[in-house]
Amino acid sequence: MTPEQQEEILKREERKAKSHQNYLKRKTDGKVAEDYEKSKAKKKAKMDGMKNALRAEDIKKGVFTPVKNLPKSKPQIAEMTA
Repeated sequence: MTPEQQEEILKREERKAKSHQNYLKRKTDGKVAEDYEKSKAKKKAKMDGMKNALRAEDIKKGVFTPVKNLPKSKPQIAEMTA
């Protein structure tokens, strides 16, 4: 390897080590968990919005009927046979 390539690899490894140290510091401070919870909540809100949009579309097409819209019926009692 040329000296330039070795220097580039050394710089890359130093950057990687520094980045890892920053990550470990953020992890001990609780920032990593905080960021995770934020992104998790954002992703959940996005998925819920997409699900609600699809459900509304399915209700409109008649493919899906919510339980609250089903006709009321009496519970059926099973009979025991011998």
